[in-house]
Amino acid sequence: MPAPSSPRTDIQGLRAVAVAAVLGFHLWPASVTGGYVGVDVFFVVSGFLITSHLLRRPIRGGRDLLGFWARRVRRLVPAASLVLMATLVAAAVWLPTTSLVQVGREVVASALYVENWALARSETDYLAADELHSPVQHYWSLSIEEQFYVVWPLLLAAVAWAGLRARRRHDSERTTAALAVALTGAVVVASLGWSVWMTRAEPAAAYFVSTTRFWELGLGGLLAAVLAFRAARTAPATALVGVASGAAAPRGGAPRGAAPDGPGPAGQVGAEPGAPRTLTGLRVAAAWSGLVMIAVAVLTFDASTAFPGYTALLPTVGALLVITADADRLGGGPGAALRWRPVQWLGDTSYSVYLWHWPLIVIAPFALSRDLGTADLLAILAATLLLSWFSQRYVEDRLRFHPRLTRRLGATFTLLGLCVVVVAGAAVGVWVSASAAERDALAEARAAVVQAEPCFGAEVVRDASCEDPGPLLGPTAAAQDKPVVYADGCWNDSPFTTRNTCTYGGDGAEGPTARIALVGNSHAGHWVPALEDAIATEGWQLDTYLQSVCYTVDAPIDLPGAGVTEACRATNRWAVDSVVTGGYDLAVLSDRTHQPLAGVAEEDQEAAAQDAYRETLAAFTDAGIPVLVLRDTPAMPRNVPECLVQFAYAPETCGAPPETALEPDPLARAASADTTGLVSVASVDHLMCDEVCHPVIGGVTAYFDHGHLTATFARTLAPEVTGAVRAALGDAP
Repeated sequence: MPAPSSPRTDIQGLRAVAVAAVLGFHLWPASVTGGYVGVDVFFVVSGFLITSHLLRRPIRGGRDLLGFWARRVRRLVPAASLVLMATLVAAAVWLPTTSLVQVGREVVASALYVENWALARSETDYLAADELHSPVQHYWSLSIEEQFYVVWPLLLAAVAWAGLRARRRHDSERTTAALAVALTGAVVVASLGWSVWMTRAEPAAAYFVSTTRFWELGLGGLLAAVLAFRAARTAPATALVGVASGAAAPRGGAPRGAAPDGPGPAGQVGAEPGAPRTLTGLRVAAAWSGLVMIAVAVLTFDASTAFPGYTALLPTVGALLVITADADRLGGGPGAALRWRPVQWLGDTSYSVYLWHWPLIVIAPFALSRDLGTADLLAILAATLLLSWFSQRYVEDRLRFHPRLTRRLGATFTLLGLCVVVVAGAAVGVWVSASAAERDALAEARAAVVQAEPCFGAEVVRDASCEDPGPLLGPTAAAQDKPVVYADGCWNDSPFTTRNTCTYGGDGAEGPTARIALVGNSHAGHWVPALEDAIATEGWQLDTYLQSVCYTVDAPIDLPGAGVTEACRATNRWAVDSVVTGGYDLAVLSDRTHQPLAGVAEEDQEAAAQDAYRETLAAFTDAGIPVLVLRDTPAMPRNVPECLVQFAYAPETCGAPPETALEPDPLARAASADTTGLVSVASVDHLMCDEVCHPVIGGVTAYFDHGHLTATFARTLAPEVTGAVRAALGDAP
């Protein structure tokens, strides 16, 4: 095959469009709400170029296969390893110790190119804005591509082997191309169907797993295979696929002037000069339509868009149209804009840009001890481009074409082993060290609390004679200071197929003096520490009926995942029925009513939730069971331990005014309106809020995240909580 005369600048321009979309989404997410689809554009480009390459230079044996993988290693691994190491060091210096266990774990997964499966297992929400993302979370897409690069050449090697069994060269090429079309088409159909189903059933995991994304790479591969079939049918003596590769891009291709690692120019998509005007017009329309489709997805998709699923067809088919149109030789198309030198430079460095930008965005607020302003974001953009130029020139290209590596396969795989061992080993060290630091911090905090008794936490507010003891439970310890119900596995989590309960107390010789049911979601679970001492001293028995997110109404709550809404509702019915028929002396309810009710207009949500809670309360009171409702606690605008670290332990910066922190609580309002005399309401707002709702009270960090109480602080609320329980049971205060 002849070598390509020049790279496809339109594909380089398409890469620039893709990485610009990702940059816009991560730097200005409120404006570029769908920029995450840039990754999907990359997938299509990668599938097209790699399939083109494998059909042009088919795998004939083990050495060909190792040579293909070696080129991928030299192209991708050194730069990725450099960024991982730099990120690990920066995270150890600036990020909260509370996040370093996660960072270490995810760097290991990224070094092994299984980060997407690690995130899917933890059901990370890539689009969520209320939690600290890992600075290497973006390696999920690189992991998918590396997995594709392992599997895809094996499949196409089988295709090439089947083609070679044909007797004549003409039949061999045609058979190979036909089988490639069949294979890629089957992958696209199967993976797309699975993606549609899983996006509905398990949306958080569906975003990351390879099986829901391979169809996007396969879509590009399908185009390459169709072109191969056309070339084999019309000109069997030429290359199967001859679309020139782009230059120095995230997913294969060679820098300008270098020997390409991709397909050659013969059989390019576009028509030759003199082609019918109708065909030229169709190509112009396809090129512009493809870019418009990508732009529509970038500007209109957001966190609420079911993705990937069928909605990913908009940006991926758009990318496919641009590639098919071959705008390089197309008058009236977008080729001139895509050939613009800054666009080409961004396309050339897009892999490095993708690697560097996200760690800078995550770590910068902690390094600067402030939220990022416009000037900071522009500085991050500039730093990204500078680091990308450096790593592309001095790492990517140097190692990719280094003679010692290109001449010896063993040297390349030795380099791979060194990169993985060094990066993963360093990450394990950070992981282990951070885990030990967390344990030590929590032990020291508990010892300090004992020394400060009784004047710490809420007691400092309650008793004017108490002086604030200063920091006792700091952010590192607070992030680990969770109620015992977490360690004991008391939760029923999505998809709500379990019926877990926990029992505390009630093990005296004469049995419990009172049986109490604690019902609600995680904002009920964080009250357990406030009841622990009384459970022991009063002889109470506490049984938990706790659901994650799902709040206690017999109404459909809008929750992601197929069947999850009805499963949540069924779990609530089980919890209420268990309490009603369980012989309990008191039901204690508390919920955060955060997810909307399904099918209810936004302006009617609160009233509808209040009506639904009224029915829940009636189920208990009709059975003669007293109910104590603990009003939901204030919610902070961000993760409190992380905020305290970011702003150098400045609690006033991490608090919120009551009108913001005190979210509507339709359960408490429904309880206040009850007329049976069996329902009471208790609140601790006066201990947590004045002009501001405080994240640190009496030297104790009150939250282990943005809204759940630390176990230490919850214990200091025991007088109010246990007093309300005694009153509801009819005991003397």
